[in-house]
Amino acid sequence: MKKTNLLGIDLTDYSLKESMKNVEKFLHNGPLDTISYVSTRILIEAAENEEQKEWISSMDMTICGEADILRAANLASRYRIKEVENDEFLKEFVSKMARGGHKVFLIAESAAKLTNLEAYLKDYHSELLVAGTYVLNEGIASEDVMVNEINDVAPDVIISRLAYPKQEKLIFDNKKRINGEIWLALLEQMDKPSHRSEKLHKVKVYLYKKVFRRRVNKYQKTKD
Repeated sequence: MKKTNLLGIDLTDYSLKESMKNVEKFLHNGPLDTISYVSTRILIEAAENEEQKEWISSMDMTICGEADILRAANLASRYRIKEVENDEFLKEFVSKMARGGHKVFLIAESAAKLTNLEAYLKDYHSELLVAGTYVLNEGIASEDVMVNEINDVAPDVIISRLAYPKQEKLIFDNKKRINGEIWLALLEQMDKPSHRSEKLHKVKVYLYKKVFRRRVNKYQKTKD
């Protein structure tokens, strides 16, 4: 476990082994624990928004979704880079949920994205037990319905893949209302993209990485 601060945001980086120990603890903690992936784009946007910083800081564990975050924080060991680039955490997490027979509830922004999310997760382990799903529309009423449906299913784990910062705000606002053990928030781009959208995504990631490196360098110079 190594702590760092990037663009004024406190982050803790856990190895895969440490992360899975936390997951085991979260499964038996009692109250809902939250895990959220962070990306260079998320850190760039949150750096200029105090409310978004609070949402990220409120998570019980954050997962680096891009190796550039580790490089910027001087945490880029070859071992950790490999874990992040291969997304070893999600592979281990899904396998653990499937092997343990834990009930999972999925949340996405459309029926198509929900189908895509389930297929994406089951690529890691086909026996993942999906006990419920919900398409989240705009509005508070929709959130209330979502909370009721989750609590009716009483899942062990909620996995969502929504746009930032909608997803982080949703978790922050509803964490105390939900009966469950873990809420895992994936990055919006973690899916099974088409060839065209994959090329567009790679361009966007490249641009965000360039901006991120410049912002971190500027922040460090100002801080020093």
